Amino acid sequence: MTVWRTVWGHRKRPGTDVADYYELLGVARDAGGDEIKRAFRKLARETHPDANPDDPTAEARFKEIAKAYEVLSDPERRARYDRGGDPFAGMGGAGGFSSLDDLLRSVFGEGGLFGEGLFGTSARPRQRRGRDVRVSVDVELEDAAFGTTRELSFRAGLACETCSGTGAATGTHPTRCERCGGAGQVRVARRSIIGNVMSVETCNVCRGAGDVVEKPCETCHGRGAVEGTQSVSVDIPAGVQEGTRLRLNGYGEYGGRGAPAGDLYVDISIKPHDAFTRDGDDLIHELTVGIAQASLGADVSVPLIEGGQEELEVTPGTQPGTVLRLAGKGTGRLGRRGRGDMYVRVNVAVPDDLSDDARDALRAYAEATGEETVPPKRGWRRR
Repeated sequence: MTVWRTVWGHRKRPGTDVADYYELLGVARDAGGDEIKRAFRKLARETHPDANPDDPTAEARFKEIAKAYEVLSDPERRARYDRGGDPFAGMGGAGGFSSLDDLLRSVFGEGGLFGEGLFGTSARPRQRRGRDVRVSVDVELEDAAFGTTRELSFRAGLACETCSGTGAATGTHPTRCERCGGAGQVRVARRSIIGNVMSVETCNVCRGAGDVVEKPCETCHGRGAVEGTQSVSVDIPAGVQEGTRLRLNGYGEYGGRGAPAGDLYVDISIKPHDAFTRDGDDLIHELTVGIAQASLGADVSVPLIEGGQEELEVTPGTQPGTVLRLAGKGTGRLGRRGRGDMYVRVNVAVPDDLSDDARDALRAYAEATGEETVPPKRGWRRR
């Protein structure tokens, strides 16, 4: 039986010091190139020495994983490896990669291993943007049902009127940053435990702006933004629910010096209603009828959310808790056509203050139906 030794918890090929590269990357032996590349990207993020500063074995483990990708991503090397041969024999270079940095750039882009989305730096300039703003607004149930427009005001950073948001004093203009050439970022070569690595960093002269203000505006002191009151007209769509959050792109705080504004988030809160409760797109109305109406039937009027009344038939013998449906009389549906339904729940009121005639009539009803009642005691009074 073949005995497999392990490296970093993975098997080695029998009789060699070469790791099982497929197992090391966690891919099947018939894995395609894209799958192998995805596996390496994931492992590179997890095992890179800079991400594991307290692990003395991180460098060796990372290089082993890079070697596995170097072999399996090259068809000729992979074929030689699969046949049990030395994948590096007689093939100078590094499988088409002149260095480990070259390999990493082929996987992660021009930013190399330290490119966008890996350890916080970006291979491409990112334009600054303003702060997002969040406000809350209370709306009536009717407005939530059919939509409305609200005017909102809030405090936020606005473009400075004195310098038109440039940050430069009157009569002057920002000048292009000489260090980064207006890109806002610079490429820097730095020594690493895995060799020279090119990274992209925010320019420390213009702080990513791409330009430099030599004479700042006296009003905003070079920021390009001042605190002020922002007014926005917000369209609240039909069918919004409690807690719905609306996003208005670019209506937040101004970023300053030509940068885009942040976003405005509007949180919706719906006020309680006297006549309706809400269940999704449906409305529920509590209808109270008398004993006679429930027993004998009646035509009653119920309110509608859009205003006005709707005639509703209470059929003879309606029981307490009966629910009647009015199709299409609920609220609008957010992002969809049509409306929900309205449900009318019937409650039967038991009178607690009968006139003599009404009391006599009920006694006659009890006698006719054989229903036993207890006659009031002499001198009994309702509390």
